[in-house]
Formats: sequence, structure tokens, C-alpha cells
Amino acid sequence: MLGWLLWGCLSSAPRCPDGMVAIAAGPAKLGVEQPRSWQEPQRTTALGAYCIDTYEFPNVEGGVPQANATWEDARDACAAAGKRLCTADEWERACRGPEGRQYAYGPARDASTCNTPIEGGGPGKDGLPPTRSGAWAGCKTPEGVYDLNGSLSEWVSDPWDGDPEPFNLEARVDPATWRTLRGGTMWSRTFYGQDCTSRHGHHTSFHNVDDGFRCCKDAG
Repeated sequence: MLGWLLWGCLSSAPRCPDGMVAIAAGPAKLGVEQPRSWQEPQRTTALGAYCIDTYEFPNVEGGVPQANATWEDARDACAAAGKRLCTADEWERACRGPEGRQYAYGPARDASTCNTPIEGGGPGKDGLPPTRSGAWAGCKTPEGVYDLNGSLSEWVSDPWDGDPEPFNLEARVDPATWRTLRGGTMWSRTFYGQDCTSRHGHHTSFHNVDDGFRCCKDAG
């Protein structure tokens, strides 16, 4: 505990552009002690200060987040905005906070807090579209990042070298052409869950109704 406090005292809040939340440098508690197939083993890593978009792209309060985005779409959109895709570690740190909570809003799931209304196992052909950014007032971290749980999964920069999705077991995973998505979506019984440790992967050209992203930026 003393180490966390000392690090917090030594790190200063970064300067971030409007529409981004400052994440101070410090240790990040990632993964879980007994990981399932979509989770990583527990570890603690040091992260530098960075900035993360308040909302899913296009990062507009009350706007509709961009779904059906490929990884290439996400990469290019962030670059055009003078930003970059978040790393998986940055995404998870923003969601879990320095204490390593399970959900952006707290330690336990509350189905009424975020856009997670569908008690089903996948998008199907007529999936419920994501609600407008910030519409779920409680679906945010104490630092002010919205919609990290529920709504859309979010592309990050990291290659994916895990298993393919259960409905696509014949796919050949190649870290050179597959990338990671973080977070859960609107569907409560997806194989990768809905909490801050949720992760899965797709080919960079893949897109679906529940695939989106947000951008990060090095601290100023």
C-alpha cells in the first residue's frame, strides 16, 4: 500500500487535450489470479502517464460511437486525429484504476449501470445498436472515462496470439495479422464476458456490429 501511495505522490497528472482523460504514471494491476480462456494471468506492470479518450470514437458526448470498425479503420482514425490506438495495458489500467477493480464503476457487476441489456450470447443479425456516448451516467471510471464496459468492444494496438472465437475454430490465428479487442459488449453471455479483463481477437480486416474503439495519446 505504501508503494502505491509513494508512486502516486511522485507522479504528476499529465496534460491532455480537451476530450481526453489524464492517467497518471504508476503501477497497473492487470489480469486475474485464476484466468479463464479470455483473460490473462495476474501481473503488475509500470505504465507511464498517458491520455485516453473520454468516450468511444468519435469521442463526442451524446454522439453515436462508431461500430463495425476494422482494426485498420481504428488505427487510421486515431492517427488522423493526432492520436494512436491504446495498448491493451493502457486500456485495462484505465478501466480498472490503480486498485485493479473488476468493472469500470466498481468491484461487482451491475446490469443496470452500463449498456449491457441483452441476456444472450452474441450479436446475431439484428443486434441492438450501441446507445449514445455518456447516456449511461454511471458507466464511467472515477477518473471520468465512459463506456468501457458494455456497448462496444474496443480495438487496441496489441497483436492477438490467443485462441480464435468458439464459432470460428478453424481460423488460423497469426499475430502478424490479428489484433486484440478489449472490454465486453451489449451481450451478457459472450464467451469473453463484460468486465475490464475481457479480451478477444480478430483479423485486422474483421468488423462486426459490436466492434469499436477509442484513442490514446502520449502525455504532454
